Amino acid sequence: MLSDGIDATLKLEAVYVSAPIPRNLAVLTVLGAVFDKVYFPGVHLPTHGYDVAELDKEIARLEALPIAQDYDTQQLIGIMKLTKYAKTLEGLCEFTATGDDPFGNKSSIPPGMVKALYKAIHGPPRPGFVPIFYGNQVKGIRGSETAIIYPSQYDYLARALLHSAETGVPLLNDVPAMQIPGIPDTVPTDNAKILTAILAIECTKLVLPPTPLLRPEDIMEFRAANAHLLRWFRRSMLRYAADLNGKIKHLSRQDFEAQTRFFVETEIVPTMDELNVAMNDPARPWHKRIVDGIKIIPEIGAAFIAGSPAAALAKAVTTTAAQFFIEVAAKADKQEVLKRSGLIYLMRLKALHEQRN
Repeated sequence: MLSDGIDATLKLEAVYVSAPIPRNLAVLTVLGAVFDKVYFPGVHLPTHGYDVAELDKEIARLEALPIAQDYDTQQLIGIMKLTKYAKTLEGLCEFTATGDDPFGNKSSIPPGMVKALYKAIHGPPRPGFVPIFYGNQVKGIRGSETAIIYPSQYDYLARALLHSAETGVPLLNDVPAMQIPGIPDTVPTDNAKILTAILAIECTKLVLPPTPLLRPEDIMEFRAANAHLLRWFRRSMLRYAADLNGKIKHLSRQDFEAQTRFFVETEIVPTMDELNVAMNDPARPWHKRIVDGIKIIPEIGAAFIAGSPAAALAKAVTTTAAQFFIEVAAKADKQEVLKRSGLIYLMRLKALHEQRN
C-alpha cells in the first residue's frame, strides 16, 4: 500500500490541451522525457489494420493540394503522419477514443459548452455572424475499415477540460498566448504535482536545444532504458519543488514565472554543472573503477548508436551512477546528494540527443 502511494506521488501525467496531438516533434520529445503519460481526449489513431503505403499516398496527395498550408489541412496531415507511430507511442500518448465511436456519442460534451468556450475566448460574435462548430473529424484510410478520429478545435478544448475535471490530471498548455477559459491564472502554491512538472519541464529544456528532435522510437527506447533514472529524476524534482514552494507564496503569476526561472538558474544549473564536471573527472577514484575506464556519457551514447540491449544499457548506467553517488554521499549533505542523483537522467537525455542529431 505504501509503495502504491509513493508511485502515485512520483507519477507525472497531463492532459494535453493545445491540440489533438503534440504540435511538433520537439514537443513530443519533451513530453516523452518528462511525463509518464499524456492524454489526448476524444482522439483515436489506429495502431493496425491498415496499409502504411496507402496512408503515405494520401498524405502526399494532401500535401500537393493548393490548401495544403491552411490550418485544418496542416493539422490533418500532422495527425496522419503521427498515426504511423501510434503503436510505438503506446504507454506515453493515451488517445482516449475508440474506433467504434466516430462521433463521440459514448462521452458527449454537455450542450452549449463548446459555444460558451468560443464566447469566453473571443467574446460575443459580431451581429450577423454565426460560428460553426464541426464536432469530430473522421478520416478513413483507403483499403481498410479503420479511421482516424479527432475533435475539431473547440470540441477538443472542451474534451480536454472535461477529462481533466473528471480524472484530476492537470492540463498541459504549451502555447503561451492560449488562454484557457475557466482555469484561474494562479500560482500553484502547495501543489506538488504541478510544481514538479513545471520544474521537470524547465530542467529538460536546459539540456536540450530550442527545437529538440528525437524520433518516436528513440524517445520510447530512451524511456525504457532509463526508467530507473526517471524515478530518481522525479524524486529530485519533488525535493526542489519543496524548496521552490517556500519562495512563491503570495506571488503574482508573472512574478512566479520569474522566480521559477531564477530558482532553476541559481539552484539547479550550478548543481548540474558541478555534477557534470565531477562525473567526467578522470582523477576521481570512482572513475578508475568503472569497467574499461569508460566515461559515463560517451558510454551511453555509444551504447545507443550500437543498438545495445536496453537491459545492458540500464545495468551500465546503474552501476556507474550508484558508485559515483556512494562516494559523493560520504563527503556531502545527504539532501543535496539525493537532489543531484536525479539530474543524471537529464545528462542521459542530452547525450542521446547529441548522438542522434
